[in-house]
Amino acid sequence: MKRLTVVLFGLLLSSFALAQYRCVENGKTLFTDKPCANLDAPALPHGNSPKVIGDSANSAYSTGYGDWRGQVQYQATFKGQPVSEAHAVVQTTLSIDPQGKILGSSPENGCKMKGISSPGIGQTILNLDITLTGCNFSKLNRRLTGTLALYPAEKRTQFWIYAHPVDLLNPGWSYDIKGTLRR
Repeated sequence: MKRLTVVLFGLLLSSFALAQYRCVENGKTLFTDKPCANLDAPALPHGNSPKVIGDSANSAYSTGYGDWRGQVQYQATFKGQPVSEAHAVVQTTLSIDPQGKILGSSPENGCKMKGISSPGIGQTILNLDITLTGCNFSKLNRRLTGTLALYPAEKRTQFWIYAHPVDLLNPGWSYDIKGTLRR
């Protein structure tokens, strides 16, 4: 059993070692194990992610970086019970700079977002570290972490940030913000 585990682990590591590059040549998307020859097209490693092939509409969903918008649900719970004053489903915008800077807002509930993103386990995942300010429900004004998971074939991304802190001053509180975003 131990030998099988070592072999499987080795196969997993070798699959991550084979980088893929998405190159655009003459309007066509190509995948290769070598960097792109065309300097206009970025040579980004893609690992074992879904292949996005086709027109420019599809290429808008080839990365989590850029501008996103959609309905997002804000929630807070206290000792496992929902807090109705915190609950809102509102239009939200989120912008993730290729260097990782995050800015966003949801004017209906006053929340503004600022933070940083970092690459996740695969090309379709970004790790998020976001601080909320200005929220009408003041306990939402805090730092949250989560993910942005890209689903290129469905032309959407799943946004989720949460905080389940050990807060000695405010025990029992948790916060959850999530929604489906599109370009």
